[in-house]
Amino acid sequence: MSPKMTPKEAAVWDKFRGVMNDIMANENQSIGTRIEKNAREKPKEKALFYEDLSWTWQAFNEESNRVAHYFYDLGLQRGDTVALMLENCPEYFFFVAGINKIQGISALINFNQRKQALTHSFNVAEAKWIVLDGTCIPYFNDVVDDLSYNPDQIFVINNPKNIKHEYTDLSDELKSISSANPKTTFDSVLRETALYIYTSGTTGLPKAVIMQNFRLYTQASILCAIADLGPDEIIYIPTPLYHNVGIGCSWMKANLLGAKIALSKRFSATKFWDDIRKFQATYFMYVGEIPRYLLNQPPSENDKNHTLKKMLGLGLRKEIWEEFQARFQVPNIYEFYGSTEGHRPLFNADGVPGMVGRDNMAGFSIAKVDPDTGEFYKNEKGYCIKCKAGDIGMGLIKVEERGVFTGYKDKEKTEKKIIHNVFRKNDTFFHTGDMLKVHKDRWVSFVDRFGDTFRWKGENVSTLEVEAILNSFPAIQYSAVYGVAIPNTEGKAGMAAFTLDSSIKFDIDELSQFVLSSLPSYSIPIFMRIMEELETTTSSFKIVKTNLRKEIYNLNIVKDPIHFWDSSAKKYVPLTEELHQNIKEGKYGELRNIVAPI
Repeated sequence: MSPKMTPKEAAVWDKFRGVMNDIMANENQSIGTRIEKNAREKPKEKALFYEDLSWTWQAFNEESNRVAHYFYDLGLQRGDTVALMLENCPEYFFFVAGINKIQGISALINFNQRKQALTHSFNVAEAKWIVLDGTCIPYFNDVVDDLSYNPDQIFVINNPKNIKHEYTDLSDELKSISSANPKTTFDSVLRETALYIYTSGTTGLPKAVIMQNFRLYTQASILCAIADLGPDEIIYIPTPLYHNVGIGCSWMKANLLGAKIALSKRFSATKFWDDIRKFQATYFMYVGEIPRYLLNQPPSENDKNHTLKKMLGLGLRKEIWEEFQARFQVPNIYEFYGSTEGHRPLFNADGVPGMVGRDNMAGFSIAKVDPDTGEFYKNEKGYCIKCKAGDIGMGLIKVEERGVFTGYKDKEKTEKKIIHNVFRKNDTFFHTGDMLKVHKDRWVSFVDRFGDTFRWKGENVSTLEVEAILNSFPAIQYSAVYGVAIPNTEGKAGMAAFTLDSSIKFDIDELSQFVLSSLPSYSIPIFMRIMEELETTTSSFKIVKTNLRKEIYNLNIVKDPIHFWDSSAKKYVPLTEELHQNIKEGKYGELRNIVAPI
């Protein structure tokens, strides 16, 4: 039986149900319908701030309409996809909204991806058109020959450096397009795909998660209720818009409420509080690493001089939570647990530091597992066992026929994450791959991601993806990639152990250049271990990582050569005893421009 709700939990559900009852009363709703509603009801109120520019709801709607008319005239049909590879910019919103108004789908490509992963993401999207910004042109050109697109299917916006290309420059063309509301907007329906948002999940290359209008409305509604947000909020977004946290959660909350957005091109720890003060922001959504980055900044007399009243996010550890709140005096911090492909979030509306919520959500279960192997413990009937206080388990989300869960665009990938006969015969659950710990009174804390993914710098890193890229380096024979903890950092850093092809000369500087050009910065392994051989299973010859994870980069145990990624010099240097000691003492963030010993 679920524990009794706290008063704040009950208030969240009451507010959420009220909003969702109103939404469900009209099936013809979408991103675009809500924007038109806000433009009609509050045309002169501000909707968006970016740098020194701003847009009213009317202006925001008109910019979105130009995009809608342009792609409608190109021939976009209901369900067609447009892939967006853009850094944070106002046009990101206009394109997503405009494409949605004509029942198109926006595939949000991670602009940090390179080569194989980037090619894969475009292929998965199956987009009819691609929109790039100027900074992404060189990386797109690296893979364009592997894609089946003509130049007239590719568009460029925001190219201030005038990088040469053979594609259509869309920025000027849009200025002459009609800004009137298209006739198609209210043809939209809630149970229609609006976005593909990519996630590594816990296995393999990026997968496109199907995000319906209904899912976007649902998650925005519950998150608004958790943080008790209203239409007067100014919501600051410093996280990438290709993430669900940026576009699917933060922006959709503003659309739902008719609130204001203050957008930053990227997160900057040094400029964060200046932006909060500049835009008078009252709320922002974080990932666990951001508060630590802000705490690592030198104390300032302005630390408490800001307008930020509320924060909501995931992965904030108890000690960081308490230190952050004491230093910056943000009155309300809320946590939740969820995933892009999941639903039914746990939430902590009571402000209990270190907890993501309580295990009292119908349809969400935590099944007891062996923390080392991830194997489920079973009862005498062969079914999984639900966790009690003190247990560590795997988060499982019940899948129902008319529920919010829509899975991945690739149905085969979805099926691999679905498990059956879990707690009783014929039940069905989505396996999140996230390990959680249950505490007294059903409070829950996040433990770790399990499987072939770890989280670093706010991004999910697929070990299989990194291994595939490392194995394509000529001198590397086999590689094993895994996450390792570094003191005074959030998440896990990448470490790779690999063997060499003795017939090919190995050069660590060539490997440095290779990973720099082939991997996003957050996927570059921080440690490289060169081994004579990798341990494998006797039957399937699968590489075993158990001992590698235990030995990590400990020079007292490991006698193999280990190299460390110097992010400033952008190269690998030998991991010396001095470097190793500094890392153990929590000084990783201070290690820059290291001179390799002669």
